[in-house]
Amino acid sequence: IVATARADSAVAPPARAKRRLATAATVAAVLAATVAGCATAPVDPVAAAESAVRTRAQQRADAIVRGDAAAAYALAAPSYRRLVTPEVYATRRAAAPVQWKSARVHDVQCPLQDGLHPPVRCAVRLEVTSEPRLPLPASLRAPITGFVQETWVLSDGQWWVLEEL
Repeated sequence: IVATARADSAVAPPARAKRRLATAATVAAVLAATVAGCATAPVDPVAAAESAVRTRAQQRADAIVRGDAAAAYALAAPSYRRLVTPEVYATRRAAAPVQWKSARVHDVQCPLQDGLHPPVRCAVRLEVTSEPRLPLPASLRAPITGFVQETWVLSDGQWWVLEEL
């Protein structure tokens, strides 16, 4: 019995040492990851929001220029899509008095909430060139360039355009 106890105790210290070494390695890895995370530049919430909204707003504008109502509808706020079907949306887009010929995002502004919290609402200004769809004399059908204002909101981690009902 004594010989067995000595053999067990002789095996135990190396096993403890291996566990300590594994624990130390884990702690070192966690510390290294933490330090590396602190070394990266902090994300500017306003710049991140403006970049995301700029991309989605241009996707929507491109869809409207192409006449792709389904793609434009997919970027509408979920609350709007709960109330308006894709078919009704497409009919409304087709009935608009002007047809967008080109559009580009001119400006995006996403202010901090209360000056402190990340943005949840952005104002987008689009430069749009359009032509009337109404039957008009050729002299009145010249393209018109102007600006369109949109509001984009953050919902469930994604940016959506607020459509009018």
